[in-house]
Amino acid sequence: MAIPFRRGVLPALLATALSPGFSFAAESDLQLENIEVISLTPLHGVGLEADKIPSNVQTATAEDIERSQALDISDFMNQNMGSVSINNAQNNPFQPDLKFRGFTASPLVGNAQGISVYQDGVRINEPFGDAVNFELLPKSAIASMNMMSGSNPLFGLNTLGGALSIQTKNGFTHPGHSLEAYTGSFGRDSGTIESGGSDGNFAYFVTGSITKEDGWRDFSPSRVEQFFSNLSYRNETSSLDFGIT
Repeated sequence: MAIPFRRGVLPALLATALSPGFSFAAESDLQLENIEVISLTPLHGVGLEADKIPSNVQTATAEDIERSQALDISDFMNQNMGSVSINNAQNNPFQPDLKFRGFTASPLVGNAQGISVYQDGVRINEPFGDAVNFELLPKSAIASMNMMSGSNPLFGLNTLGGALSIQTKNGFTHPGHSLEAYTGSFGRDSGTIESGGSDGNFAYFVTGSITKEDGWRDFSPSRVEQFFSNLSYRNETSSLDFGIT
């Protein structure tokens, strides 16, 4: 049986056969765009919106801490942050065990630690036992803080329940001077002083506080002396901070 042949069929068949080769050559010239992977870091100011972070993040500012009139940072977290509680295992209000979702940050050596604490990006868990001494964190020096839940290897050893990131004040962000003092029951007296300022590219910030009390039990006094200073340098492209706690 004869098959009719039309003009143009052969060129069409040849074009069809060769088309995959032409398509492959065109695809090899494609340029893929850069893929940016953003993850949590101990530092503030990454510019990532909170709803894009795959975990619960609780934040607080210096104004929030001042408004609460808490005794220290652990007392503030207990009053204002969810899933946080404190346990006075050592019978001292300045050295509590802080619990967050069942994990602990404690000054008690030998306790199972599960929370990492950073100050200006520097880990401040004690080298021996990963203990956390909350009385060494001056409340008046805190500009902001983030409590990030979840286990994340980015924050280092024993970050099982979460990480606490603290950013301190400097003369550029908190200029001015202040003095605060109060007294209360059980012989509690406290005084705090702050001073900060900037001049062009340089700035300073210094704060100190003394808190003492007799305690609600006999023979249980406490006295805490805290000091923090920061020297800062800024220009259009760089920044440098030197802090002492």
